[in-house]
Amino acid sequence: MLARQRRGILPPSGHLRQVLIEGKLQNQENVVSVTATTVRSMEVSAVQRSPFLTSTGSVRGVHSRLLVIPRIPKRRVRLAFHGAVAALLCCLVACKKGGRSSNIICGDNCASYQHTDSLAEQPPRGTIRLAIGGDSRDDRSRVVPWAFNVAKQRGAKAFFFLGDLELTPAGDALFLAKLEDLKPLPFYPVMGNHEVESFGFLRRSASKSRGRVKTFKDRFVNVPVNLARFDDEVVYAADLEGNVHFIALDNVSRRGEGFGPEQLAWLEEDLKAASAAKKVILVGMHKGLAHNPVTTHAMDEDGPTAIKDSDAALALFKKYKVAVVFVSHSHMYAAYNQDGVEVRLTGGLGAPLVKGLCACEGGFHHFLLVDVTVGDNKTPLPVEVVKFKGTPVKDDEDESKEVE
Repeated sequence: MLARQRRGILPPSGHLRQVLIEGKLQNQENVVSVTATTVRSMEVSAVQRSPFLTSTGSVRGVHSRLLVIPRIPKRRVRLAFHGAVAALLCCLVACKKGGRSSNIICGDNCASYQHTDSLAEQPPRGTIRLAIGGDSRDDRSRVVPWAFNVAKQRGAKAFFFLGDLELTPAGDALFLAKLEDLKPLPFYPVMGNHEVESFGFLRRSASKSRGRVKTFKDRFVNVPVNLARFDDEVVYAADLEGNVHFIALDNVSRRGEGFGPEQLAWLEEDLKAASAAKKVILVGMHKGLAHNPVTTHAMDEDGPTAIKDSDAALALFKKYKVAVVFVSHSHMYAAYNQDGVEVRLTGGLGAPLVKGLCACEGGFHHFLLVDVTVGDNKTPLPVEVVKFKGTPVKDDEDESKEVE
């Protein structure tokens, strides 16, 4: 029996066996070795390219290309595995038939960016739980009320919203009514392009944009924060319980200018102080950084100045050891590491999902829960993807059409 356990054919008693194509898988205190022959029928190349494989061949948490099964006979293990592989291939083939948005650049490897951790139903003692999501817009499936209620049920202490509350600023008042479902949790919003532009792409004059920024602050930034004194951007920092420091950045309000030199200077000063105080630093912003491995529907689209600002911000995140950067804008989920910085793309709160992207590649409605251990600013943060089980709304337009 022991020899068979070592080959990864049977799990140690009382545990689940998690099958990886080859290498080692860390399952809490258990390390199970799996030989390539155990799962010889699946292609290994895509998994080997996964950002969640380390140099030693280990995998953190639950991976989209892992099969989790209980201790059952070998024949049933193989049947279950082949069934899971077949389901994944059918999913991929079905999605590709309709054509995919041209901004998605992860190709056949998109499913490898579907990492999630599994959190306890309630946060353990000494842990602060936070909820994060973005991009609701018209929310025809009513994902936002569901997310707000589940966040409260699961013990979250705050909700970070990464922009695009409604389809156009004229509808922002409708979102205020939705916030009743979130009470008494504090709400920390980030500016999205649909807040400053009509329908996300019609930009008004500079004075009109400043007016929309002011209106957004007055309506939605109603919690104690250190608000940066910019009249054309929504930028702030907030200290939460559990030594958490949240930074809300704005990379949408200044057309084609990324963050701008003033915001980057403010960011460095804030990061320096938070790092010196040994805070757990979380950053939220609407658009993803340029040159990410998943989509160019990010700061890449805003031109050379924005890309330069993106590179500068990433260097600061790395220098001051930001724990996680949360972004949205693209209506999907992905988890990746960008030059040493953990990033979660979470644009799944009700806006139409990316054209042609299937669920196994991140095309599903969702929000995130993250657990922060009080007093620990060094351990990587576990992040759970909470999936919406209702009817999804999918886009039939290419993401590239939503460009300023």
